[in-house]
Amino acid sequence: AAVREKTRGEGVDVLFECVGTRDTLDSCVGWVGALGRRGRLVLVGYHQGEEHEFRCHPIPMIVYEQTVVGSVGATLEDLKEAVQYVGEGKIRTVVDSVISLDKFQDGLDRIKSCDCVGKIVCLPCHGRR
Repeated sequence: AAVREKTRGEGVDVLFECVGTRDTLDSCVGWVGALGRRGRLVLVGYHQGEEHEFRCHPIPMIVYEQTVVGSVGATLEDLKEAVQYVGEGKIRTVVDSVISLDKFQDGLDRIKSCDCVGKIVCLPCHGRR
């Protein structure tokens, strides 16, 4: 609603949705969503779970001629550069924890509930001797 207000009811031409929760997705489309006529919604972020599935009635999108596209947010060259930076120690990945394979489901549950900061690394042989 705030975007529509700031744009005098027009909405935006392009919207990058980087969060991916039901609330943020719902605020993008629909009769009063932030996306304007012939706007393009670019989905970058996502959350797991049915409560965050992208659901909308198609009629406003048809009437407003809107498009929805997905994007990984980077090119192959971006990926190569990022891997190079990691290899050189210029950037580091934040690792929340390292778990064994038998704790895999626990790790997924922590990710789904946003109960971690950074990556959870699963090593099949972690903790064995």
